Amino acid sequence: MQDSYLDATGVKGSDEPVIRRWITIGRPAAELHRLWRQPATLPLVMGHFADIEVLSDTESRWRVAGPLGKKFDWQSRIVDEAEGQFILWRTLEGADMPNEGRLSFAPAPGNKGTELTLEVRFDPPGGALGEKLTSMFDLVPKETLGKALRRFKSLAETGEIPLLAPLPAAGDRNEKEA
Repeated sequence: MQDSYLDATGVKGSDEPVIRRWITIGRPAAELHRLWRQPATLPLVMGHFADIEVLSDTESRWRVAGPLGKKFDWQSRIVDEAEGQFILWRTLEGADMPNEGRLSFAPAPGNKGTELTLEVRFDPPGGALGEKLTSMFDLVPKETLGKALRRFKSLAETGEIPLLAPLPAAGDRNEKEA
């Protein structure tokens, strides 16, 4: 990865693509910042994409299944933050997929809560696998980040993330009734 592109003021510039998604949540920025930083939140919000182990207040380990059965692991660290304004993170040395990101909190138009903007830059490895990953991340992360923000919105506004898959007990009951 080149020099960091994300800082407290925004994008500095880089050759790697930046994926950006945003959502409006009907809660104050400081409250959303505290919720995001709770240890249980990240695994809940990003669980559809990665297995996440929270290691400390600022570090987490990520495991992601990639194409061709390849697994990618990295450790990420929060490198800067300001409550209710932003959170910046970056992967540590030795990451299978170096990346960095920024979560920004801003007042939503019309005084309707907070607009969250999630920006991530991935630096996939080279070779054929890197090309495959780049194409995968051109298609998937936009939806992945959007889904993560929708899951976070649901958690912030309702206290839970809805399940879209039928519950196992419901499947058993339907089979018994049939």
